[in-house]
Amino acid sequence: MSTPTIAVALHDGFFSCGTGAARSNRAFLEILVRFLSAGVRLVVLPVHLTSESSEYNLTWHQQMHDLVTRAGGEVISLDNGTNGHTRFGNLAAFRRLCAAGGDAITQEVLPAAGPLLIIAFDCPFYGLAAHLPTEARARLVAVAHSTAALHAPDDDARVGWERDGLHAVSAAGGCVAVISAHMRTHLIDDYRLPAESLSDLPNGLTATDWQRIAPPDLRLLPSAARSGFLLAMGRAVPYKGFDDLLDALVVLANAGVRLPHAVIAAVTDDPHPTPYQRHLLTRITTEKVNATLVNRFDPRLRSLLIHPALAAVVVPSRVEPFGLIPLEAFVAGAAPVVATTAGGLAELVTEKTGFPARPRNPASLASAIAKALAISPAERARLRAAGRHLTATRYNYETTVRGFLQRHAPWALAQAPTG
Repeated sequence: MSTPTIAVALHDGFFSCGTGAARSNRAFLEILVRFLSAGVRLVVLPVHLTSESSEYNLTWHQQMHDLVTRAGGEVISLDNGTNGHTRFGNLAAFRRLCAAGGDAITQEVLPAAGPLLIIAFDCPFYGLAAHLPTEARARLVAVAHSTAALHAPDDDARVGWERDGLHAVSAAGGCVAVISAHMRTHLIDDYRLPAESLSDLPNGLTATDWQRIAPPDLRLLPSAARSGFLLAMGRAVPYKGFDDLLDALVVLANAGVRLPHAVIAAVTDDPHPTPYQRHLLTRITTEKVNATLVNRFDPRLRSLLIHPALAAVVVPSRVEPFGLIPLEAFVAGAAPVVATTAGGLAELVTEKTGFPARPRNPASLASAIAKALAISPAERARLRAAGRHLTATRYNYETTVRGFLQRHAPWALAQAPTG
């Protein structure tokens, strides 16, 4: 007997929460289980992490497991060849993961599925189509949060593998979902995907996100920041632009601008500092930058967005497919927001909602920070209202996900109550 089925494959967001993609994937699943008709089978296929992995988060895993099981769903964990140690890995891990995902879907999902939708989130699953039976490939949606061409442009092997995998999805009649206008343009121009194979699934925030920020955890704030601070958050990788931020702070200090303490959360899941984090700390120390570096990821860091001493949020990215931090800042009422116009950030932080700066340009970033710190209370209130309005009207993730399901799996949606 065939059962309507939605299978969701994801590399982050089930066992761990260390990236923006994890938060987006969790939000997608939270919305999905609310919208699903009672007769639809849900299968979640996450990359397996052991409890010994530095990336594993017990609380997050328990919450996600409960979410899926309460909805009557099943979890089939996938091995990417790292023995549960790493959710992402290298190209070899991606190949292993796609083979494992293809086997699991073919053997455990397809025999009883009909109709079917397979949603595979992000780069590690871009090669999944080649491991699926022909008839299943047309029911595959590859959700493109990022690409190697953006984040690892020198990795020719991975760029080629991703391009071939996404073209295989398109050629089979499946589609590639894009999270921003920037990603749509990027995939058409740089990966040569046909526009008709792309489907919009813009990222955003949920109603829960508007309520989820906890009271600020004062233990996360260094004493030097208690009277005022700048906040920058992101993964500890060069393309997040933390070097450009340090350069901008040095420019401002040399110009005599009085700066609040900078809290730079350039984070990883690793308990030990990475070479890049050590590089940032060396710069802060030797160049006498008025800043504190936070190394370890902690979900509570976002509580600082509602701290009354927050002077501004800075997003100095060199590359950014979308950019959740400005939206999270808007929802928290944090203003002003300074961000580069890299990728999807240009759609979020404009002169109406904050202070944009050119990417990879410390002088431009310094100018934007100086302007942000000089605004009046009335201007701060105007920016706060504009940011919240933008998030509520254009980046409502519930509306986005429901529209996506209506296009690709209308049979899976519960009927809205009438009367």
